Amino acid sequence: MHPLDCEDSGYVHDVREVFLEKLLLIQWYNKQMSRRARRGWISMAVVLLVVAAGAFTGPVLRTDAPTRLRADIVIPARPTSLQLDAPIPPLAGIVIPARPTALQLDVVTLRQTYRLPSLEICVIRADSVVDVSVGGVRKARGTDAVTSRDLFHLGSMTKAMTATMLSTLVQEGKLSWDMTMAEAFPAIASVMDSRYSDVTLEQLVTHTSGLASYTTDREWASIPPFTGTPAQQRQAFARMLLTRPPFGPAGVYRYSNAGYAVAAAIAERVTGKTWEKLMQQRVFGPLKIRAAYGWPLLSGDGEPWGHRIKNGVVTPHNPSDRYRVPTVLAPAGDVSMSILDYSVFARLHLAGLENIDRSVLSAADIQRLHQPVLEYSCGWHEELIDGVPTSWHRGTCDTFDTFVLLQPSRDIGVIIFTNADGDNIAAIALFAELSRLAGLYAASSQAAH
Repeated sequence: MHPLDCEDSGYVHDVREVFLEKLLLIQWYNKQMSRRARRGWISMAVVLLVVAAGAFTGPVLRTDAPTRLRADIVIPARPTSLQLDAPIPPLAGIVIPARPTALQLDVVTLRQTYRLPSLEICVIRADSVVDVSVGGVRKARGTDAVTSRDLFHLGSMTKAMTATMLSTLVQEGKLSWDMTMAEAFPAIASVMDSRYSDVTLEQLVTHTSGLASYTTDREWASIPPFTGTPAQQRQAFARMLLTRPPFGPAGVYRYSNAGYAVAAAIAERVTGKTWEKLMQQRVFGPLKIRAAYGWPLLSGDGEPWGHRIKNGVVTPHNPSDRYRVPTVLAPAGDVSMSILDYSVFARLHLAGLENIDRSVLSAADIQRLHQPVLEYSCGWHEELIDGVPTSWHRGTCDTFDTFVLLQPSRDIGVIIFTNADGDNIAAIALFAELSRLAGLYAASSQAAH
């Protein structure tokens, strides 16, 4: 064989082997690719089936939706249209204050204008309390708020109470309004100044007896230090007054605390009971009202302090000092009472003036008390205010200031209490407020009807 022939045949053999190896490799590769392709097509088919299933099955119904993601997570329900329209309630513990009334605003304005520690106003009709408002503190620069049940010193508004007690004794025949001093004090008739002999009980309580006023500090200081019980001291005071010359002629108006002291002494002598007990048994008890004698703080620490106002400065009065109403003059002005309790007494008189009988006194008895002698009746000033017949009074002993006004033709009464005194401008403003409020509430009542 030609050598070249041998070389060619080996070459051809090598080529064939290489070709065969490549063919086998290609076949293996194709098999592998075929498997992957099939897997890919299968995966794609699965995805398409899932998508198609989702498209044809539709949305999941709300009732089939899960209500909880976890045990501690709650999915809130969608609010209804009614719930969306409902008002949102306030947070628990938060109180929305009521709109202040006109009377409440009045109390705030007057108290702030005249720098009063506290102020209380009550409007009444014969059968009810119409409105009451209080504001301020029991002691200046303190935080203890006053209430409508706090005691306020009534001062000379006590006089109408003493006269009411005397009227119950007149009604029973134990006293009479025309009883003379000679009849009332037979034991001293022989030593009595003759100008007092014919002075009557009515003249004592209408300030026409001729007695001195005993309204000033100097007059109070001139009262001797009588000893014994309060009743014994008043008997001694009456003897002293009636055996001395009169301050002026009888039958002339002259405001006098002494007249009420002597009148109480007459009641004590006739009944054998103290003025304090007579007041409780015949006035306060039947009316079911609470009364105290002396400054309010003497009845307990939780009561208002009195204050003096001078040059715009408000100074609390310490009741433990020596300044107080003398014991012998207590029937003229030493009762303390809350504005609500006093309103019960005021309504007794308003009802009587409107011809309404009440348990303590009849309408006729009340009207008798309000018959004026010159300028004053039995414990009341009687005059026309704004053209309206009016019974009114003021009470003050330099540390409290109280006012009352009754207008029976309007069936209206107004009471004002404050625990300060000394500012005449404030007193004038408070007195003016009595008639203003009476007119306001009377007009409101007429409009309502």
